Amino acid sequence: MDGPPPRPDDVAELVDHLGSLGVREVMTTALGPLDQESFTARGFIPHEHLLLLHRPIDPGNPPARPAPALAPALARRSTRTRRARARNRVAVLELDDRAFAPFSPFWRFDAGALIEAEQATESHRRRVVRQRARGGMGATVIGHAITGRTATIGFLQRLAVDPAAEGRGVGSALVVDALRWLGRTGAREAWVNTQPDNDRARALYLRHGFTERREGLDVLRRVIGDSTEEDSTEESVGDSDR
Repeated sequence: MDGPPPRPDDVAELVDHLGSLGVREVMTTALGPLDQESFTARGFIPHEHLLLLHRPIDPGNPPARPAPALAPALARRSTRTRRARARNRVAVLELDDRAFAPFSPFWRFDAGALIEAEQATESHRRRVVRQRARGGMGATVIGHAITGRTATIGFLQRLAVDPAAEGRGVGSALVVDALRWLGRTGAREAWVNTQPDNDRARALYLRHGFTERREGLDVLRRVIGDSTEEDSTEESVGDSDR
C-alpha cells in the first residue's frame, strides 16, 4: 500500500459503511505484514497467500534477451512481443482464463480486473505474443503481460502463457520486454507476485534475476456481520479494566 496503513478505527468505519450499503464480504488487496495489522485487529483473516519477488533494475545493463527454445527463425516469430490492442482483449481474457484455470478462483481475471490492473499505476504497458495460425490465416494470442510503473518502482502486474505454448520462451520474452521497458522509463526496481504452488512461474522469475522475499503477501477477507470483531473489542475492553 502507498503511504501509512489505515488505523484499526478507519478499517472499522469502512466496514460499517460497506455493511450499510449491503456488502456482506470484503477482501483486501495483497498486503505486507505491517499493512495487515489494522485489518486483522478488525476481524480480517488470511484468504490467499502470495509469493513476493523483487529485483533491482540497472538501466545501463538491460536484461539479455532469452536464448531461443526453438530454431532461431521460428523463435523470432513465436516469441516476438507486440503491443496489445483493443481487438485483442477477448483473446487475452480467454488466454488468461486458460492459464490460471488450475488455480483458485481468486486468480481469475474478468474484463473489469484487467482494467483495474492497467489503472493501478501511473503508467503501464500491455504486450502480447501471437502465434500465426496454420495456413497463415489470422493469429492466436499465446501470451500476454501487463507491466506498471509508479515513480521508480515497477510491477509485473499480470503475465500469462497459454498452457499449450509453455516451454517455448514466451514467458521469458514477456519478462525481458517488461524489464527493458521499466529500465527505459526510469524504474529502478521491479516487483512481482505469484501463487505459492506455481512452480513454473516462480522458476521463470528466478531465472530473470528476481529473488524471493521471505515475508510474502496476504489477501485478507472479512464477512460483515461476523462476531470476530465484536469479540475482539470486548476482550480489549476487559483487558483495559484489569
